[in-house]
Amino acid sequence: MKETKAEFKKKDRTASSNKRIALKIASIVVSVFVLIITFAWLSRADRAARNTVAVARVKVGIPAYSAFTKDNVEKYDLIEKEYSKDEMVLFENVEDEVLGKYSAYYLRKNTVIYKDEVVDEKPSRNEWLYSLGEGEEVVTIPYKYSEAGGDVLLPGDSVRIRVTYESNDSAPEDGNPNDYPSSGKKPLKTVDLFSSIVVMDMINSSGHSVYEVYKEVMRLDAAEREKVMKSKEFLSNIKPQALLLAGDKEDMVRYAQYKAIAGSGNILITILSRGDNEAGLQNLPTLETEVRSWVDGE
Repeated sequence: MKETKAEFKKKDRTASSNKRIALKIASIVVSVFVLIITFAWLSRADRAARNTVAVARVKVGIPAYSAFTKDNVEKYDLIEKEYSKDEMVLFENVEDEVLGKYSAYYLRKNTVIYKDEVVDEKPSRNEWLYSLGEGEEVVTIPYKYSEAGGDVLLPGDSVRIRVTYESNDSAPEDGNPNDYPSSGKKPLKTVDLFSSIVVMDMINSSGHSVYEVYKEVMRLDAAEREKVMKSKEFLSNIKPQALLLAGDKEDMVRYAQYKAIAGSGNILITILSRGDNEAGLQNLPTLETEVRSWVDGE
């Protein structure tokens, strides 16, 4: 028996109504599920905001390579959501992981201590002495700041050094451009004392390492560093009066021989290309630029 038109419309309305009800139920279920997830996330975030973790931090600002002690380290309750397990030091581990060790950088007051800011040993002064090659020696020679590169010359640079002295020869050798007559009876002779030798460090008028002066300044925070670097004392301390050069045994024997012959003699220092050989102050480019501008401005 065929359905009447009225019965068909009634069944269609019923199906549509059931579909709408199913969609409403699904929508309600999804909404409830989203609400549950959101509530759980907010609850965890709230707990993380309220819960704290005891970490270690410094009480006062300390320079780089300063020892951590009970006087400059304290407990600090950090909210859990800001805590980084793999990076920060828990206060309960401060005895083993911090105290008696050294800061790798300058740390500001109330700074949380991170694991990579702690080093086991304080770096040695003039650490380059420990990395000299086998058979290398270090010699000190006079240096005239204004005549040999000024503040352009830096630790790590290579230089060529020539020496001029009176020769015992009665006359210059024919065709040798390095031999020429002097105003006296003996001709002058110019030779390469070092064709290429590395400047390991410089010595200032107080007998202190210029490179160590730079390093000490870099351990300060930015404000204090700027203040110190603009002082006359600092500018005086970075002006060298002698060079520390590293060479082999033959270099040193040759230097000793020419020094005996020529005495103080006339020394000419020329700076060689840095090329791929970066200067010793390669990690302090900003510092170098600032210092150079202040020195030139005096």
